[in-house]
Amino acid sequence: MKKDFLIGLLIAFFLILLSFNILIHCSWFHQKLIERYSNNTYFFEIDKNVTEYITGFSQELNVDFSDNEKSHMKDVRNLILIQQFIFIVLLITFFVLVYKRKIKLNQIKKSTLIILFIGFLSLIILLFFNIFFTFFHLLLFPQGNWQFSSDSLMIQVYQQSFFRSFFIITIILSLFISVIIHFIVGIKRKF
Repeated sequence: MKKDFLIGLLIAFFLILLSFNILIHCSWFHQKLIERYSNNTYFFEIDKNVTEYITGFSQELNVDFSDNEKSHMKDVRNLILIQQFIFIVLLITFFVLVYKRKIKLNQIKKSTLIILFIGFLSLIILLFFNIFFTFFHLLLFPQGNWQFSSDSLMIQVYQQSFFRSFFIITIILSLFISVIIHFIVGIKRKF
């Protein structure tokens, strides 16, 4: 029972990080989020550069950010790179479990339930997103380089609604992928 829950938890976190990584690399998705509150095409170029930098595809952040904004982006980059390492470890673990046929339908069901539970918690978080956003930044960026004036370039490009939408779609996408895997494993089990 504990083993099933742990494998279900592993699968759930793998799927959430998979969804996060799909969305962080999806320039079309970023463009749609930015278009919601700005029609400035220059922001798309900034986002492309920022995304390449924080995901490790570029060593340089070629954006006219202030020193404080650049410092924050460096910290974000470090967190994203740590997240990518964890994702790769989970990806390898997931494929080893699949290869060795250690993943069972019951574990997939548990992972789906865990993601549903996280989705339910996400609905609560959305009601208090400003508080969550502040707490998240206080926890992960204790040096305080995450608060910017409303006229700063970073805030103009990445408004809070960008992150709110990103958060929602990550959970929805992970649930969608979980349901697809659940369906595929269920069909294969019948044959």
